[in-house]
Amino acid sequence: MDNQQTGRLIRELRTEQGMTQRELAQRLHVTDRAVSKWERGLCAPDLSLLEPLADALGCSIPELIAGQRTPPDSQAPEPRAQMESVIAYSLRELREKAGRSRGRLYLASLICMAVLAVCGALLWRSGVLFTLDRTVSPDGTREITAYSKALHGGGFSQKDAVSLIVRDSGGSQWRVIYGPCRYLGSWWAPDSEKYVVALEDNGEVRLELTWLERNASSNLNAYLSTGVEASELARSGYAYEDGWPEIQLPVPAVEPGQYLHADLLRVPG
Repeated sequence: MDNQQTGRLIRELRTEQGMTQRELAQRLHVTDRAVSKWERGLCAPDLSLLEPLADALGCSIPELIAGQRTPPDSQAPEPRAQMESVIAYSLRELREKAGRSRGRLYLASLICMAVLAVCGALLWRSGVLFTLDRTVSPDGTREITAYSKALHGGGFSQKDAVSLIVRDSGGSQWRVIYGPCRYLGSWWAPDSEKYVVALEDNGEVRLELTWLERNASSNLNAYLSTGVEASELARSGYAYEDGWPEIQLPVPAVEPGQYLHADLLRVPG
């Protein structure tokens, strides 16, 4: 089928029948835009429309496919020839439809892949996929969020590490990477200016005390060991042969999200 030739024939037959494009479209239950595309040779009628279109225009299906009328004095095509022309048209339409379907499927697949990639990148950058814990300060102005990936630029790298971001209501952030250890919890001090993070590293519990107002972080284990050395035991002359023992700290008996009081960190004397 030559779309241009068939389109001219449709337009001629429609005009002879005294029909507008809209009237022909209504008879075929299609839009007048579809009829306009046929007549301009932009596309061909669907295979299922050939018979009702031929009936509406007063012609035969082979004439539509050929795009020209059969002269009155010529011999009509044999039924076999008509069938072959219809079959050839049908096969071509099926191939074109399959091609369009594959194209649409391929395009849809590309769009879905692009959407998934963008969503995955946004989720990775936000840290939602590897958030460990969130703890809000007593005054409600600050929040600690713990992650299982190392911070990198404005997002996260693929390296496993405990990272913390402390956000305040003014939009400021305190960002810290503790490295490849295990996060055990975080606790706020009642004044909302300090917090303690418990980490397990090589089987030992480590407590990190951060003072936001001073922009400082300290190893609480070392401070407690120093406190033992300055205690009454040291002043009384008592000492271990190998020096003072390292302080082994358990995780404070406070659920993450509750507030840490000073007496929970008091070393037994």
